[in-house]
Amino acid sequence: MNSDLRVVAANPEDLETYVDLLEEVAEWLESRGMGMVRPGTYRRFADYYASSIAAQEVYVAFIDNNLVGSFRLIEDGGTVWPDAGDDALYLENLVVRRTWSGQGIGRRLLLMAEHHASHTGKSYLRLDCFANNSVLRRYYENAGYSSCGEIDADYPFGKLRLHRYQKAV
Repeated sequence: MNSDLRVVAANPEDLETYVDLLEEVAEWLESRGMGMVRPGTYRRFADYYASSIAAQEVYVAFIDNNLVGSFRLIEDGGTVWPDAGDDALYLENLVVRRTWSGQGIGRRLLLMAEHHASHTGKSYLRLDCFANNSVLRRYYENAGYSSCGEIDADYPFGKLRLHRYQKAV
């Protein structure tokens, strides 16, 4: 069904729907006891995501006119990878709208991010996920990502315990 998946760089007018998607996933994770970012947090930091969209770091995925997922690719490992060099792109906020889950969209988005990292001459794609989310950790491990340990990352809204992964591309 997702053969018509179209992924494009987000535009400024995508900000509201992008933040809505992040909030939707945060609420879903919270309802299952896996949330570490409280619902409402992404909306409070919408200016940050507007800047990320302006920097062309945010990609949105559509099937027909339905926003089904998104991810961000950034150059700087920041708080999560403070000692890393410039040999990687960093994947953040990979999300799939819950009504579209289980259809391979997340894996396709992950493969697109890997391809982009390789195409830009990077050696690795690095990412992180909530350390308490064993399902997501297994998902990345099954996709060929190697564990790089856990870190307590400080953000303006609080500290997150994250598990880091990388994959050679």
